[in-house]
Parts: sequence; C-alpha cells; structure tokens
Amino acid sequence: MSLFQAAKIKWPLILIAWSFMLIMLILPIVLVISQAFSNGLPHYLSVLGSLNTLHAINLTVAATVVSVGVNLVIGVCAAWVIAFHDFPGKRLLNTLIDLPFSVSPVVAGLIFILIFSRTGWFYPVLAKLNVQIIFAPPAIFLATIFVTFPFVARELIPVLEARGREEEQTAAFLGAHLKDIFFQITLPAIKTPLLTGLVLATARAMGEFGAVAVVSGNIPGKTLTLPLLVQSLYNQFKFPDAFAVATILLIMTFLIVFLQRFLTESSPTRKDDANVHSN
Repeated sequence: MSLFQAAKIKWPLILIAWSFMLIMLILPIVLVISQAFSNGLPHYLSVLGSLNTLHAINLTVAATVVSVGVNLVIGVCAAWVIAFHDFPGKRLLNTLIDLPFSVSPVVAGLIFILIFSRTGWFYPVLAKLNVQIIFAPPAIFLATIFVTFPFVARELIPVLEARGREEEQTAAFLGAHLKDIFFQITLPAIKTPLLTGLVLATARAMGEFGAVAVVSGNIPGKTLTLPLLVQSLYNQFKFPDAFAVATILLIMTFLIVFLQRFLTESSPTRKDDANVHSN
C-alpha cells in the first residue's frame, strides 16, 4: 500500500473515531453538566451539600475502598496461584473467576438475598449474632466485591504466565523469602497491569447499580449509593438534582483515570520499556 493510499484511509478512520466519541461520550457529558447547572450554581451546590448526597458519597467511597482492597489481595493471590502452580481444580478456578462477567448483577443480588435474607440459609446464625446483611451496608459491600472480583486477576494472569516464574524460582533457590520475592521481583513486573485492574475495579465499584439495587432496599440516608440516588431523584422528576449528583460520579471517574495514566506513565517499568523500544 502506497503512502497516498494510507493517507486516504487514515483520515476517514479518524473522522469515524472522533464522530463516535462525540456522539457516545462527549455530547452526553456536556448534556449532563448543562442539566446539572440548569437551576443555577447555588442550587447545584445545595444538592451536593444535602445530607442524602453526602451519605451517598460516603457509602459509595466506602464500598469502593472495601471492594478494591479485598479484590487486590484475593486477585493477586488467585493470579499467583493460577500462573505459577499446578493443582487439582486449577482449570475450574480459572473459569469461575469469569463468573461475575457472565452472571447478571441483578441475579447476583438475588443470590445474596437467598443467602442472607430472613428466609436465607445463614439468617439463623446472623440473627443470633445480631448482624444485618441485607438492606444494610454489608450487603452493598458484598455485592460490589462480587461484581468487581475478576478485574485484577484477569489483568495479572496473562502477564504472569507470559513472563514465567524463572526469576522467582532462582530467588527462592538462593534463599530469598516469599515476601522479598513478591515485593522485589514480581510486583515491579506487574505494576502496570495491576494498576489497570485496580482502576477498572474502582470504576465498576463506583458505578455498580444492578446488584446493589437488589440488596440495598434503597433506603434514603442509609443504603443509597450515588447511582441509586441518581435513579431515586430521577424517578421523583428532580432532573437537575439527579444530573447534579451524576456529575460527582463523572468527576470521580476522571480523577481515577487520570491518576492511573499518571502512575503508569511515570513508573520505571514503563520508562524502561520505552527506552528498549526506542533503541
């Protein structure tokens, strides 16, 4: 293909890409922001400062931190075991990691209802301990952990399998402890995919709706996360209020994405890779 032909193809593809981004991403964001400020800045600030909004922010952040923290530990452990070890049930475990991708979030919420509600399997034990799971923050944490579980493991497993375990085996042969092997050899090699998995899990946790809507009970001031609060306000025909709350999710998402890009581009591994390619 000549350079002239390549140029003729390039510009239509660029136009298609930007047209798609304009229609599907940029225009909706502009409309959300314009609707959020349709009643003026004072009304926008009053919505953001209301007790329901502040509680929804706290609950959303708490659910995100808990789910990402749990999935960081479990995802790294699962990826390490699957990539570096052979054991009975390995293929089944590798398959089950993808289950939250396949199961509808609403179905996942119903599963937790079946397990922890008043008619559930574990309710007698929970009642004796005076612990409430369903229609309370713990159910939101469990549902969010479930839907975000695959992201970290799925980013790490192919990277660990591709690089092999020779360096870890050599370090172990020389007498290095498991903690030193992980933090000095494995972690620097998986930093970029680990950050990507954490960003994906964080974005999904903040925006999760289906599973959380089933197990939360939608109780204002108690179990409303930001996505649920947006729906609640929208159903009450408080459209500027709903879009005002939606801008919080937009801001949080942009901050997380930019932070991930900054950490990835400034990481030593990324710079070393760039130097190798340039040479």
